[in-house]
Amino acid sequence: MNRPSTTVELAPRSIPTEYWLVGGVVALVHAALFALDVRSPEAFFRADRAAQRFDAIQSLTASTDSYQSFIEALVRLGNIGDYGIHAALYATCGRLGVIAFQVLLAIAASVLVVYISRRVWSSSAVAVCAGLTYGLLPQSIAFPHQLLSEAISNPFLIFGTAGFLGALQSPACTSRWCASGLFFGIAGLVRPALILLPLVATLLLLMTNRRRVRTSAVAVYLASGFVLFVSWGVFILAHTGHFGPGKSNQDLGLNLSDSTRKVLLAEGVGPQDGTAPEWLPPRLTLPEYLRYVRQYPRGFANLYATNVFAMIADSGIGRLYVDVLGFGADARLQLQDPVTGWRAQLTNHGVVAMLKTGWRVAPGTITAGLLGALAFALINIGLLVAYFTLLRRGSPLWASKEEGVRRWCLSFLLILPLYVIATSQVVAYAPSRLRSQGEFAWAILACIGWAAIHRYATRRTRLVNAQYLPEARS
Repeated sequence: MNRPSTTVELAPRSIPTEYWLVGGVVALVHAALFALDVRSPEAFFRADRAAQRFDAIQSLTASTDSYQSFIEALVRLGNIGDYGIHAALYATCGRLGVIAFQVLLAIAASVLVVYISRRVWSSSAVAVCAGLTYGLLPQSIAFPHQLLSEAISNPFLIFGTAGFLGALQSPACTSRWCASGLFFGIAGLVRPALILLPLVATLLLLMTNRRRVRTSAVAVYLASGFVLFVSWGVFILAHTGHFGPGKSNQDLGLNLSDSTRKVLLAEGVGPQDGTAPEWLPPRLTLPEYLRYVRQYPRGFANLYATNVFAMIADSGIGRLYVDVLGFGADARLQLQDPVTGWRAQLTNHGVVAMLKTGWRVAPGTITAGLLGALAFALINIGLLVAYFTLLRRGSPLWASKEEGVRRWCLSFLLILPLYVIATSQVVAYAPSRLRSQGEFAWAILACIGWAAIHRYATRRTRLVNAQYLPEARS
């Protein structure tokens, strides 16, 4: 007698609709811009420091004739994360290959924003809104089509966050901890300001997850998160005698010196043509920089305040309007002039002077910037409401019975904008480009904030109707 088969065929898990929706919309936008990339290569090289990065790529690829010259080029160019991935892609796939790779990263990152949103706020509408908000921000659209390090570091930061969530859901899976750490490590190697995030994530895990955390899993994660940066630092140590990412045209010492130069110009101490005083070293150590901060506290406070204002208020529309689409590209250098440009006017003379100068040079760019700032203000409002909603007692962040995965992710999202703003202060005239490293957290928190506003407004409307409508009372 034949027994009936007990084998159960499992249907393949379907991808949720919200992932397809967000991924499809973002892909369509990038496909349209890729058609522009095919016809016009200029946008690829209009990014900040694109010319310097391309010179580094050419210098590295031109040094492959011998092992010794290749090693010398690596040491001379400094942090490999800033140019290495682009160099490998450009050498093998060309300009369009680099763009295609960065576009795929951007689409995947937008989809993972949906995944992260679902883990912290059980609403498909909020998840879709967050994914579309992040994917359609001006800088999220523009960066994949430019020779820019953020086009690589930003998606890998999102991959690391999503990977950490996956590891928390399956804490016994060592490969997930390792993958998450490597994703964070790649982001930190490309943008060294992000290198401390694996440690931040671990500290938040110990603070928010009341379940027992396996020490071995955390050790694997931390080792994976720092192995790339430490390995490169050891390589530099072996060839220069100094541990670190190496000297480059954008290292910490140069940034500290440049910030000091901007303050000296504003204080009337430095040359009025914007150049550095002869007595100011081209690179400053942190103790030397702090001595200047103590000497000119008001000047540095003004610089930090304008940096924060620009990072929060500027939507980044100029990256798309000017750099990618090419509108007002001829006036770009005038707007970036260290003495008369819009950031110098903002720092030294205020918002009105900045607008007047910008309107005289490029009225279209200023108009687009103002409209973008107004639109981005809606995101900032949602962000502030989210902080108020989540930090008050009784929120999911404080609930003792709340799932540890959700509590960790909410904590990480709340910390990330503050971390990005704080670490960007070493850069003179920190642009909104640096804010993009935390824009996925901005987008998720903004949508949570507006969801809270909608819920409050709906509840208030129901209370009013119940109080004043006779049929409601009956």
